[in-house]
Amino acid sequence: MKVAIIGAGPAGLFAAQRLLGHDVTVIETGLEPEKRFCPVTFKATCTDCVPCRITTGIGGAGAMSDGKLNLTYKIGGEPQSLDRTPEEVQKLIDEVEEAFLHYGMEDKTYGLDKELLDELGRKASANGIEFIAGKQRHMGTDKAKDIILNFYHDLKKKGIRFFPNTSVSQIEKKNGFTLKTNNGDIHADYLIAAPGRAGAYWFRSQAQRLGVTSEYGPIDVGVRLEFPATIYEEIENVMYDAKFRLYTKTYDDFVRTFCTNPCGFVTIERYEDFVLVNGDARKNQKSPNTNLALLSRVNLTDPVEDTTKYGRSIAKLANTIGGGRPILQRYKDLVRGKRSTWARISKAMITPTLKDVVPGDIAMAMPNRIVTNIIEAIERLDTVIEGISSDSTLLYAPEIKFYDTKYKVGRFLETNIENLFVAGDASGYSRGIVYAAVTGMIAAEGILLKEG
Repeated sequence: MKVAIIGAGPAGLFAAQRLLGHDVTVIETGLEPEKRFCPVTFKATCTDCVPCRITTGIGGAGAMSDGKLNLTYKIGGEPQSLDRTPEEVQKLIDEVEEAFLHYGMEDKTYGLDKELLDELGRKASANGIEFIAGKQRHMGTDKAKDIILNFYHDLKKKGIRFFPNTSVSQIEKKNGFTLKTNNGDIHADYLIAAPGRAGAYWFRSQAQRLGVTSEYGPIDVGVRLEFPATIYEEIENVMYDAKFRLYTKTYDDFVRTFCTNPCGFVTIERYEDFVLVNGDARKNQKSPNTNLALLSRVNLTDPVEDTTKYGRSIAKLANTIGGGRPILQRYKDLVRGKRSTWARISKAMITPTLKDVVPGDIAMAMPNRIVTNIIEAIERLDTVIEGISSDSTLLYAPEIKFYDTKYKVGRFLETNIENLFVAGDASGYSRGIVYAAVTGMIAAEGILLKEG
């Protein structure tokens, strides 16, 4: 059998690993791991080197934005949506962990002290906040490159073919699959589509043309907060990337923290039509600041359901206001309805780690409901992460997570189009590195099962 995998992120890599011994081709629009970092700055992105990309490339976006592994079925997806028990999903997660350890991840864990976890959970609950505890590991953006490189070369050595820097323009289904690429046609009997968030919008158009059944889901829209690292130290001692969830007072909307980077850096995600913000943390390079995303869940119903289109419109509006760059604002200015300037930002107790920004007014770029949710969430989180609502806290916008298109699939993530499987964050069934890897493994198992 011939299997083609679109996307060499966690889903694609772990699917390929599951399919070792078979004829497998992995197509990736981005670069190889060693070429994804700027040789001058050693960062995952820079403005001077066009090839440096954080959203595409072998290893995916997650590996180049801190490389945190949430090693519990409670974070990053839902076992029931995969038609599996928590125990079944946890077993696959444990296999993901072992693979990363094998390829060079540091054997250090976070989030295992039950007494400290319970204490933080009680404090959060007393203030109407849900705390999600779980085992975590941290690769670090600078070390993730080496780990992914080891994984990549091992798969190549064992017979997996990779086509990096190769874009699929069209998927055709007739007597199998034909992928039209800038490097020629690729034919396969089975296809696993795992293009990640960066390729999700493109794949959705292909899926609609092929007749794949899907439905719209939510997206997460918000900002990235940056504040002195000392504020987060007490929480970091309990859980490196603590997960907090709450419902806002005014609108009763769901808001969550995401991707906390102790002593980290705020970064840019570049897409074709807009830029977003993200964050990372490195093993060998530290800043005096910590950053985290604060995201408000957006669900749309009749007459508008296309959450991706809505999210993209927010991103484009924010970029218009920011002149093609992210917006930076002091929390104090946002609350008081004032536009930030560099002079006002200089009064903060911290220096922003991302300089390629424009001081401005986030309230001009985002719907009032989301801004209200963000302010209310920050004030509530201050009861747990004490000092986060300080006047000096900085906000970068926009940060948007597109998980909205969810494809209707069977137990092994096969769509209604025979032999077409989906996996990773573009499938609608994962949010992050570990669950993406799990979906890749499940899709690969589905192919092996069909082959007998």
